[in-house]
Amino acid sequence: MAVVMPPTKPPAQQARKEIYNIVFATLNRLEIEASPANYELMYDVISGNNPELREKFSRLRKPIAEHEVEALARTYLPHHFGKSIHDESASRLQNELTSLKESLQSGQSSLSTFTNMLGQATGKISSIDPRDTKTMQSHLGSIRQLSEVQQSKSAKLLENVSTQISTVAAISDEVEQFERTKFTHPTTRLANRRGFHKKLAELYGAERYPDDISLLFCNLLVLTPFETAEFLRLKEAFLERLGAIVSQTVQTMDFAAWLDRPQIGIIVRTSAETEVQKIADQLKRSCLAAFDSRQGVMPKVIARFGCSTTYQAGTASELVANTEKALQTAIDEQNEKVVFLSGATRKDWMLYRS
Repeated sequence: MAVVMPPTKPPAQQARKEIYNIVFATLNRLEIEASPANYELMYDVISGNNPELREKFSRLRKPIAEHEVEALARTYLPHHFGKSIHDESASRLQNELTSLKESLQSGQSSLSTFTNMLGQATGKISSIDPRDTKTMQSHLGSIRQLSEVQQSKSAKLLENVSTQISTVAAISDEVEQFERTKFTHPTTRLANRRGFHKKLAELYGAERYPDDISLLFCNLLVLTPFETAEFLRLKEAFLERLGAIVSQTVQTMDFAAWLDRPQIGIIVRTSAETEVQKIADQLKRSCLAAFDSRQGVMPKVIARFGCSTTYQAGTASELVANTEKALQTAIDEQNEKVVFLSGATRKDWMLYRS
């Protein structure tokens, strides 16, 4: 275990600032509008956060048409088009519910008509002379025919209602799936940076202050050789495998997200350094297995870890900054163990506890 004093300014923040500048410069050079959707799209392209998107964007012919950029944004950044999607879904849902209501009303009307006709037919039978078998059979045949027609109508109604209910459920699933994509990294299937920030906001926005919680950052230097265009497909396969590995490593009570750099952020519900180190060791062993190559051509897996706790941070941004400092120390010193933030006063939230 290594415990060191953090540097004053984490280079990770400087790196993000530089890529922001590159994104705006690229949008300007390609004459693409710097809208929120286009900015995030270009950010993912330049950072390599989404290899598939990066490859598809590189195939666009210059000058890049606005509708082509929008098509990519709708596919990979659906959250920017959430209003139109929700409006469309609400309109479809309203139409299906209206149709369902009409079907049920039609079924109720048909059943009422059948009941009245059956009552009339039964009344006529009671007035028939039991010895008049011919008339009796005729009326019974009419009742049987009415029942068969009603049975057919009921079966059709049941089929229509079942179809409409399935359609309503499908629309609901589409909206739910859309909501999930807003907070999910498309390749690793882990939470994305947006989902990561949402989780931090939930922690610090709760009635009780978050205590006994650690934030662990992991920087995987093994991905660096795969940033070039020819290895994008290979990198995508690695990201899918790594996402599954991280999901298996993180327990049910913990939370993992795929970030641009550092690549992995894990919220661990313990401040015990030994437990955090166990998670880091397990993650590194899993990555070694994922990148194993019998031919010996795969790059060596190098992982750096930095960690801090909520005891040392009064806000979510302070927690992230502290962890970035610890991670940068691990990178600078090439430390293979988790570097825990030191030099900060442990904050006690007992006064805020209920």
